[in-house]
Amino acid sequence: MVRAAKTAALAPLGGLLACTDDGSDASGTEAGTSDGSSSDGPGTSGSSGGGSGSGTSGSTGSSSATSESAGSTATSSPSSGSGSTETGGESGSESEDTGTAVCEPSPEDIEGPFYRPGIPVGGDLDVHGDPGVALRIEGVVQSEGCVPLANAIVEIWHATPVAPDAEPGDDDATYDSTDEYRYYGQVATDARGRYAFNTLRPGWYLNGPQYRPAHVHVKVWVRGVERLTSQLYFEGDPFNDGDAWFNPVMALDPDEAGLANIDFVV
Repeated sequence: MVRAAKTAALAPLGGLLACTDDGSDASGTEAGTSDGSSSDGPGTSGSSGGGSGSGTSGSTGSSSATSESAGSTATSSPSSGSGSTETGGESGSESEDTGTAVCEPSPEDIEGPFYRPGIPVGGDLDVHGDPGVALRIEGVVQSEGCVPLANAIVEIWHATPVAPDAEPGDDDATYDSTDEYRYYGQVATDARGRYAFNTLRPGWYLNGPQYRPAHVHVKVWVRGVERLTSQLYFEGDPFNDGDAWFNPVMALDPDEAGLANIDFVV
């Protein structure tokens, strides 16, 4: 998906760069020059940003809807680009015609009704003191040529967390609509295309008569252009089966420490 330009100024934050929410200058670049040397992109730390910024409430994005509506079911998969647990399918392959590396684009999914412009800068979303299950999502943003992209903007948002011992129906999750932007965050990739978020595993909520599986919404912007809107799910969630939008390619499988890796190909 390619949508209208969005730009954002880049500033260092906890080792990864993060864009501000004022809409100025987001310049996604390939993390390497044609001769193989590194670009002058942001730092190379793999840790997430720790700030939370102060976004302002805005109207729902143009592709949002008042209810969850059907999205794509592409079967292409992102490739792994870091040393942590791999999810998302096979790595890149070589083109039979040219012998060059080819990475399959990450599949699209619906935006849903809860996207908000002005998402605050920062990758540490576990700052509210809520009980929950720790979750760290990290990976690499790369092109279809399998080249890591520096300064790409990754936004995530999700519903309030589920308590460690919660059962469906105990307490339905909700999305924050206040100026706090709880469980909304954005970071920019470093010089090697890496991003990371620390948060808590989101809870379940009813969508009509049926619970939606736990999921994390994601957008990726490159050079100010929206290149991906999708959702991340969780292997083994009791509501994956029968969900209209669940895509196993985008299912996370966190380890015991809550670490899950998924790369985005845009």
